[in-house]
Amino acid sequence: MTIEEVKKIYPDLKTDTNENGTAFSRPEKLNGLDVEWGYRFKEKKLDWIYFDKYINELNEANFKTCLSATRQLVKDYTKLYGMPDTTITGDTTFIDPYIKKHWGYNVLEARWKNYNGMKIKVEFTFMGGKGQYAFLVKSNYFEKNYPYYD
Repeated sequence: MTIEEVKKIYPDLKTDTNENGTAFSRPEKLNGLDVEWGYRFKEKKLDWIYFDKYINELNEANFKTCLSATRQLVKDYTKLYGMPDTTITGDTTFIDPYIKKHWGYNVLEARWKNYNGMKIKVEFTFMGGKGQYAFLVKSNYFEKNYPYYD
């Protein structure tokens, strides 16, 4: 898609231009999470759609919200794009790192390798290490030849 085509769909996009190209963003309430979608363009063509939501307040309720949001994204994407090529289910239980030490863990990930020339990935990760922890839910649409997807 071109910049103009995306702006027709989302006319209130915020704009940011830097050495990596032009990016646009828009907020959305998505399955209980406040996210900000990003749209990056190179040579006036859309090459990346993404969001990543970090939640630093660690508790079971926030964990469940992230897990539920991710499961709903996978369900929604499956309706739109078909079954994922890969689904990886890690530990889907909340483990408080201040009670039982850990370095974070993967919770849920789904990947579509080539839907209309795009690689798509959605994931929920409990990030951790050196006393810093966060829940991370993210979604990425890349060009199919994007090298750092797998």
